[in-house]
Amino acid sequence: MRLFSRLALGTVALTIVLAASDAGAQGIVLPLPADDQQALTNYLGPGVVGAARPSEQIVDASAYFPLVQEKVFTYQITTGSNAGKSQTHHLRKARRPSGVPAWRFALSASLAGFINTTPSGDLVMPAVSDSEDGVVVVATPANPFVIKGIKPGESRSFTQTISVNYLDDPSRQDYAGHLNGTYSYVGTYQVTVPAGPFDAILVRLDYEGKIGPAHVKDRSWYFFARGAGIVAMVNHEDVSAFWIYNVHTTTGRVLVGN
Repeated sequence: MRLFSRLALGTVALTIVLAASDAGAQGIVLPLPADDQQALTNYLGPGVVGAARPSEQIVDASAYFPLVQEKVFTYQITTGSNAGKSQTHHLRKARRPSGVPAWRFALSASLAGFINTTPSGDLVMPAVSDSEDGVVVVATPANPFVIKGIKPGESRSFTQTISVNYLDDPSRQDYAGHLNGTYSYVGTYQVTVPAGPFDAILVRLDYEGKIGPAHVKDRSWYFFARGAGIVAMVNHEDVSAFWIYNVHTTTGRVLVGN
């Protein structure tokens, strides 16, 4: 009887350990905050953002936005005067004299962000160009895009120096300033878009500061799905107009295909 009792206790203990291990491997489930839910519903539409899913620490940032080959992303615009229309966003590669690839990702019809991989494995965006107004906005340090090692529910603060330069006269700089930013890994959620259902991590970026004469207060959201990249986002259509003249042009987009 004692032998059987010990075996039973050992089995129970092993079961508890395995269950705990499985729970840890699955990650934690973080409900979407009510204010984020409301904003995302307004900008992306009802039914796009669904149930919270298990979240894990980001071990490989590149898995959520692969910089392997050039791609074309097709997004449907969900808010604003162009709601219902489709846009193609290109991920393109160029090469520098050193042989290191340089990546350019279209954030909208006129905005393009330039993406680098840091030695520590983060994906960052040091500059954004606006072809509509012919300016390039340079952030120092670079804007965080996907941060390696960040945990679900964690936020990281940073301070940037911002310069706005004209593409036709790069030496001219009429606008500059500083921004305080917060990068938040909100959690993982089921996202249903025309391209299909995805389990996607949600990154929220908050900025506040002064660029030139304008006080800037901005919030953007990006859903990254492993292997697929950005499957839904809410950001500003015209970065120079917003940062310089404080014009609000927030636009939602959902992935149709890539």
